[in-house]
Amino acid sequence: MKRPLSQRPKRQGGPPTLYRVGAPYDPRRRSWPEGADYNVRSGGHQLRLFLARASKSEVEAVGKIGFGLLLAPPDIVVISRFYAPGAGRVVMSFDCSYQWHRGDPAERTAPPAWEEVSPALRAPCTVLLIEATDGILKATRAVSFSPEFTRSFHRAIAEQAALPYDPASHDRALAETVGRYDTDQLWARCQYHCVGCD
Repeated sequence: MKRPLSQRPKRQGGPPTLYRVGAPYDPRRRSWPEGADYNVRSGGHQLRLFLARASKSEVEAVGKIGFGLLLAPPDIVVISRFYAPGAGRVVMSFDCSYQWHRGDPAERTAPPAWEEVSPALRAPCTVLLIEATDGILKATRAVSFSPEFTRSFHRAIAEQAALPYDPASHDRALAETVGRYDTDQLWARCQYHCVGCD
């Protein structure tokens, strides 16, 4: 599901980290624009999906999740694919940019030094599916990335954090990177792929 950059949900300070399916995702807010966003916080990686009138098949697809990492320095784009249970059919897919400098300064954290951590490190990622029309959490899933995906992602974040940041230049470069491709084409261009593991 592609949305123009101006219509994608804004990264905001996070609500409490105890999530309950069937309860409001954030009691302070009851509606969200449709789309997806990606954040890295001190507790790990987080992918939020905001869908209006999420179907049963979309809710059930928050099971097997494939992740792709497209590195076009200084841009980082995360592509996610959600598969139907027991089948190889893709039910939905999303592309999200990640920019370290845009994170909430109170929550922003650099990843562990990629060259100093265990080669077996698997970064945790929480996936949240939120009903955009009323803010109710419809599904949640905790997965982890493969060690290679984790190392590559953390190295890219560290490099991005060390670079100067200009919002207008970032938006132009990102539009150039993702604007001409649909999500499937971006998936094919990813340098790294993995399936989220329990």
